[in-house]
Amino acid sequence: MKNVFVTILIMLLAVQIFAAEKAGEFKLENIEGKQVKLSDFQKEGLVILDFWATWCVPCKNGLPKVNELHEKYPNVNVVAINVDKPRKKSAAVSHIKSNRFKFHTLFDPKKIVQKQFNVTNIPRTLIIDQDGTIIYDHTGYQRGDEKHYEEVIVRWFEEQEVSETKIDTLKTEASEN
Repeated sequence: MKNVFVTILIMLLAVQIFAAEKAGEFKLENIEGKQVKLSDFQKEGLVILDFWATWCVPCKNGLPKVNELHEKYPNVNVVAINVDKPRKKSAAVSHIKSNRFKFHTLFDPKKIVQKQFNVTNIPRTLIIDQDGTIIYDHTGYQRGDEKHYEEVIVRWFEEQEVSETKIDTLKTEASEN
């Protein structure tokens, strides 16, 4: 009986450990002053949320690398969320424009989304799939971290292709029967 209890306890712990965390919806102002939602970016595929500030050197070092991923993968939307205070917004806009970054820039001056994702240190990078599941979470930035982001992206797209192939096979088999 003791072994059954221990086995059940281990299984419950494993489910909790491997339960995927979901990203909740949010709405923030973009660089053009329009309100946008997370779900607006999820339609195409993966979303990389990258929390940053103008005073954060590692953040600013990582932005060019996530911009490269945004340009390389059409089904990946990079959303850089600036967490500076409102008076620093113009400095953030200037940094984005002077570097000609193509990713989406949102502003969280009230730290609402920062709190929602429990971001206590920046840079913080999350990769979120179309269902809102956080499939990768990393705090900090060192040169080479972007390779890990790309590995997650490539693996996710490979898994999607395998799933689509299985669905196509099942459809073909069903139509033949």
